[in-house]
Amino acid sequence: MMLAGAFPPLIALVATKPRFEYLFGRSLPSISSQERKPDVLIVVSDERPLTESEQDQLRGCVEGVPVHFLNNKGTHGAAGSWNTGIELIRASWPAAYIAILDDDDAWDTDHLQLCCDCAMANDMPSVIVSGLRLCKEGIEVPTTPPVALTADDFLAGNPGWQGSNTFIFLRTLVGAGAFTEGLASCNDRDLAVRVLSLPSVSFGFTGKHTATWYLGTAADQLSRKGGAEKLRGLAMFYQLHGRRMTPAIRKQFFERANAYFGFDESQITGTHTAG
Repeated sequence: MMLAGAFPPLIALVATKPRFEYLFGRSLPSISSQERKPDVLIVVSDERPLTESEQDQLRGCVEGVPVHFLNNKGTHGAAGSWNTGIELIRASWPAAYIAILDDDDAWDTDHLQLCCDCAMANDMPSVIVSGLRLCKEGIEVPTTPPVALTADDFLAGNPGWQGSNTFIFLRTLVGAGAFTEGLASCNDRDLAVRVLSLPSVSFGFTGKHTATWYLGTAADQLSRKGGAEKLRGLAMFYQLHGRRMTPAIRKQFFERANAYFGFDESQITGTHTAG
């Protein structure tokens, strides 16, 4: 099913527990304010189906954008929720670009427009990467928008492509195996390593910050320092990709985990990830 215009269908994908304070207060208003709105918004609830009343209220935040509400059919967590949305996109809009927004993050008003402009200026690459500003406990941390990326970058840390500035062709996402279910965190880095390992992947870079990642301390935020799910995700990521790390990259990986999340090497390597 193709939507209006020469550009491929543009589908926005939001996974949520649900967390209504962020959906109403941050992510959905930023989708509604886009200069170039998505053709469709898919909201996937992880822990329970949304009631009809909740769906109606959420639709009211993004008037003019068709919204599909789904319940996570996969493994509990963001990866299962995203993969549930991807299944619908594969069935309905197989040629689509997918723009992901975490429910507690936000896009600038020109985010989708600049991503579309970059795509058209670069022969529709597999992935468009914009700058992602980091707001840590209410304070913006200076970052530089990426202009090139390698798999090694993501083995060591994250140079600036993650959930809320993901703008990717469906076929590329599926070709990389979509999201790894059961991975408690580091979903973005795991996906990036696999996408960047594809033989014919292409990238475009907007060179401008148009998305904001809110690194907070709330108990249900994966990015908070000392969180158990973050530790489990780091441990599983290391089990999945540690063999690809050089000694220098391995050192960077553990140093970043300690600086950002408060975990040392022994905690990560000693954490059981099953179950």
